[in-house]
Amino acid sequence: MKRYDRQIKASVFGEQGQKQLSHAKFLIVGAGALGSTICEMLARSGSGELIVCDMDIVSLSNLHRQSLYDESDVDAYILKVDAVKQHIARINSEVVVTPIPEEITSDNLAQLIKTYQPTIVLDGTDNFVTRYIINDVCHQLKTPWIYGACLSTKGTVFAIDYTAACLRCILPDPPETGQNCALEGILPQTAHLTASMQVSEVIKFISDGSFTNQFITFDSYTLKFKSTDATLFKNAHCKTCRTHDYPALTSGPKYVTKMCHGKYSVKLPNDIFTRSYPNIMKATPYFKLIKHGNVTIHILKDGRTIIYNVFSSEEVKDVLKTQFSISI
Repeated sequence: MKRYDRQIKASVFGEQGQKQLSHAKFLIVGAGALGSTICEMLARSGSGELIVCDMDIVSLSNLHRQSLYDESDVDAYILKVDAVKQHIARINSEVVVTPIPEEITSDNLAQLIKTYQPTIVLDGTDNFVTRYIINDVCHQLKTPWIYGACLSTKGTVFAIDYTAACLRCILPDPPETGQNCALEGILPQTAHLTASMQVSEVIKFISDGSFTNQFITFDSYTLKFKSTDATLFKNAHCKTCRTHDYPALTSGPKYVTKMCHGKYSVKLPNDIFTRSYPNIMKATPYFKLIKHGNVTIHILKDGRTIIYNVFSSEEVKDVLKTQFSISI
C-alpha cells in the first residue's frame, strides 16, 4: 500500500477504498483522448483490471491530447489497445490490462460485460451510436456506466446508475449535430478535464457505492462549470429505463459506421487481410496500410477496415467496389 500512500491519506477514500479499487474491473470503451487518459489514471491509482476496447491505431494527430502515447507508437502503427497495455505495464505492472481490438456493438458489448463483469463501464468513444448501445446494454445488465464527451473547449460528464436519469432520458434520440473534433478541434485540457471528472465519479462510486447524480458541463477556456441534479431529467416515457424497449439493441447490425469527419469503419470478410494489394504502404502481422488515390485505408487482421478521407456512405461503397470488388 506504500505506493498509494498519498491517496489513502485522503479521508474520503482511505485504505478501504484502495482495497476496493484494487479488486475492481473497468471496461473502457474507446482508447482515444478520454479512454487512454482514463486508463492511465486508473492504473496509477491501483485499479485491479482494465478491459480496453478500440479498433484504431495510434496516429500523429492523436499525440497532442492522448498523452499516454508517443511517437514510437505512431511509427510502429500499433493498435491503441496494445499501446495501452505496453505503457501501463511500465507505469504499474500490478494492473491487469486486457486489450479487446474490436468495434463495440450491441452483441459484443453484452458478451463482454457478461464475461468480465466490470464494476463500471466508462465511455471513451467519439460517437453517439456507441453511447446509446452502452446505455441500453448497461441498463439491461444492471451495470453502471459513465458518459463522457468533449469537443473544442467544452466537456460533459454524466455517471449513470439508473437511479436518476439515463442518457436516453436527456436525449431520446442520437443528436445529428455533425460536430466532431476533426472539424471543430479539441484542446488537450478539455479531454483531460473530462477524463479526470469521469475518474472522479469512479472514485466516489468505489468509496461509497454511488455516483454524484450530477449532469456536469464545463468550458475549459472560460473555466465555467455547471452541475445539474440528474433526477430533473427523468423521462417517464424513456424507452430505456422506463419502457425497456432498448432501441439501440433492436436496430440491427451496422456494417458501415460513421466515425469522425471523413472517417468510416467497415466490417469486411476476414480474408480481406490476406489478399495481395499493389498499393500497400505499410504492413505488420495485424495491420495493413493502403493508399487509394486520396483515400487511406487501414485493414486489421480480422477484416475490420477503417477508411479515411471519405465523407459519405456512398463514397465508402465506391472505395469498397473499386479496391476490394465488394458491393454492400
